[in-house]
Amino acid sequence: MQSGSTPGVNDVGAFGRLAGGWSEALRFASMSTPEALGRSHPRQYYETLVEANPTAIVACDPELIVMSWNPAAERLFGYAAAEAIGRHVDELVGDHESIRAEAEAISRRVFAEPIQLVTRRSRKDGSLVDVVIRSVPIVIDDELVGAFAMFEDVGELVRQRRFFESLVEMSPAAVIMVDEHVNISLWNPGAERLFGYTAAEAIGANLDDLIAKDPAIHAEATAWSSEAWEGDSFRRIGRRTRKDGSLVDVEIVAVRVLLEGAPIGFYIIYHDITELEQTRRRLEARIDEQMAELVRTGELARFLPTQVAEGLLGGHLRSDESFERRRITVLFADMVGFTDLAESLEPEELAEVLNGFLREMTAAVIACGGSVDNLIGDAVMAVFGAPQAMEEADQAWAAVQAAMEMRRRCHELAASLRERGIPADLDIRVGVNTAHCTVGVFGSEVMRAYMAVGFAVNVAARLQTSADPGSILCGFRTYALVKDRVRAEERGALSVKGALRPVEAWEIVGLADA
Repeated sequence: MQSGSTPGVNDVGAFGRLAGGWSEALRFASMSTPEALGRSHPRQYYETLVEANPTAIVACDPELIVMSWNPAAERLFGYAAAEAIGRHVDELVGDHESIRAEAEAISRRVFAEPIQLVTRRSRKDGSLVDVVIRSVPIVIDDELVGAFAMFEDVGELVRQRRFFESLVEMSPAAVIMVDEHVNISLWNPGAERLFGYTAAEAIGANLDDLIAKDPAIHAEATAWSSEAWEGDSFRRIGRRTRKDGSLVDVEIVAVRVLLEGAPIGFYIIYHDITELEQTRRRLEARIDEQMAELVRTGELARFLPTQVAEGLLGGHLRSDESFERRRITVLFADMVGFTDLAESLEPEELAEVLNGFLREMTAAVIACGGSVDNLIGDAVMAVFGAPQAMEEADQAWAAVQAAMEMRRRCHELAASLRERGIPADLDIRVGVNTAHCTVGVFGSEVMRAYMAVGFAVNVAARLQTSADPGSILCGFRTYALVKDRVRAEERGALSVKGALRPVEAWEIVGLADA
């Protein structure tokens, strides 16, 4: 730090008063060590603080003539202390056409209030440097004796900020920033193009009120805003409104912004996916048309259970529907002696027998209100109570009726085949069980099916395999639900893999009034 002929600071006393003002402004007193140091060597103490400081520190008199210029200022602006002291500060660091007017305006404020801002200042070589300026007036004994300013080089930070700002400005996507109240603080040109509002119109407005004004989507938008605040990121596909009132399909990606660990808002990116969504809707419409045509021609019903096909087309059953725990009645029916038939019949005859059997068994299930879950070789699995719900007693009774109808049809089919010269002495065994199962759509993106799974299915299959040819076995719950309508005989307990205790089995002999 220079002294001697420095204008405004020509003696030690004046310098001491100036240093004392700095101490008060920067609260150096709270940082000083021992009192004796400041008391015995006040000038050297403060000189050391200023000289060693890595921040450029400049002190001026009330005319903004430089009185001190530390080494950090020499490094930042390129002027030696001898060159700087005695000159107007704006002549040194504000003498550039692009910043001159702003520098003069700031200088007029220096003695009125503390200043802190990010701006640019000039170097000796004419280049500009991005700096943070912190300036306070120096008042000693109610007398204004000058001002001091600290300059920090933030060029790298500003370059990074400008780089990211340019990315946002150049982005073809709409980039928006909102605060915790969902009020807009950033609105890039991509947002202007997508939604039709200028930045001046958008900034300060509530985002949901601006681009989700359509009553059909406003509630969804506000709900999504609340949901996004609960996590670090958020992604949805939806629709938003433009300034002209038209709707646009968008992909919404939001990332939470933190300041010192606390959330202060969100960056939100909107991609226009109108073309993709229109293509998807056309494909879905086309699929719906094809499905309707399949139903019209009867083809869909040949490949899907009737209730499943009707549920899909009616919108009551969706491929992404979640699983459901429901009490249903499961029926397994199996042709007796199919292996022997396969060895004794010609392939064409065997195919005719099998198709005839499955056709009649399926017809019996559908006639009684059930749904064919699966065809497993010569066996049929059917469910009652899903997908279409039924009262528990009704589904058990429907399953028992279906079992008896299947047995009747099987015997009629056997008689018909024998009349045509095909020696197929067909018979059937059936197992029926009522219990809770998990029902829903299972599978992958390639193939899906509506199914019932659970231990109750295993019990029904075990009852079927334990039944004698031509008999119908049911579990205890099924029996309890239909016992007033049928004649039944207890057949003892069956061991079922996975069951903690044996399963009671009852054979349905006939109807109660028969």
